[in-house]
Amino acid sequence: MKMTKSISGRTWHFSHAIGRLALAGEGFYHPTSVIITDDDSLYVLNHRPTGSAPLAKWTVEQEYISEFGAGDFVWPEGLAIDDSQNVYCSDAYSNFVASYDSNGELIRKWGETGSSEGKLHGPSGLAFDKEGNLLVCDSLNNRIQKFSEYGEYISSFGTEGANEGQFNRPWGISVDDNNDIYVADWGNNRVQKFSESGDFILTFGSEIDDGGKLNHPSDVAIDADGDVYVADWGNNRIQIYYSDGDIMTSLLGDAQEFSNAATEFLAVNPEHVKAFRRVDPVEYVELGRFQRPAGISINSSNRIVVSDGIRCRLQIYLKDDSYLEPQFNL
Repeated sequence: MKMTKSISGRTWHFSHAIGRLALAGEGFYHPTSVIITDDDSLYVLNHRPTGSAPLAKWTVEQEYISEFGAGDFVWPEGLAIDDSQNVYCSDAYSNFVASYDSNGELIRKWGETGSSEGKLHGPSGLAFDKEGNLLVCDSLNNRIQKFSEYGEYISSFGTEGANEGQFNRPWGISVDDNNDIYVADWGNNRVQKFSESGDFILTFGSEIDDGGKLNHPSDVAIDADGDVYVADWGNNRIQIYYSDGDIMTSLLGDAQEFSNAATEFLAVNPEHVKAFRRVDPVEYVELGRFQRPAGISINSSNRIVVSDGIRCRLQIYLKDDSYLEPQFNL
């Protein structure tokens, strides 16, 4: 049964999963960063062994398209896509950013190891601002750096620490329609919001005791209505906040139905079918929950994709602004 959650005039429908459920079926290999485009294409970053292709392209309808990037990375970490549909990926070990065209062909690599302006140490999350500049979470340098698409240094902000505007290994990053910047400040258990020039605005998830506290957030995304979604990696959930920082609700994961890949796998592996029939119903619900969700992406249609890391799958939701909650008791 598809799950629906409504609160504060907002409704989220669980749509489907892509990949596998527990050990059933082929899926992703510990997916981290994910992108959903406005035409519902998916780009997924897998932490596969060095030498294999870590980047995969799918459709949201569960159709595998291609994979690319084989041999180009040691520890691929963040993804972003520009207006020309070129895909950018950071390497947190070798300290560079690589870009690919829509066919998966390498365009260029750039980046040097170091801590001075324009150099990188453990680059992770990537995001483009409204001017087409690339923002990089320079994680081990505890700052955000801005580059042109060609890798030309423009500016940076942030230092190491726990005060406003400081970071402890920032991981994920996103930009809203106003060009404000949101950073998942992983080591400080919070998300910080900045102006496009890097001035501190607001904190999410670190100073409230109403269920909204974060535990090592890994990524952040903003929907078309301005609501803020955080991959609460350490708490195995997606936290949703109002734009003023107050907690709204949580998504815990609802992948209780088999994906296409899992269904195909079970069709030729009857022993796995027998094993799932023995699963307790309560445990089966738990198999649908998130485990270490690392990445989140939202397109202009408010379709939400979460990379469910340990479960090796994606979970897809749709925010429905026109949904009317039925008025009856069950």
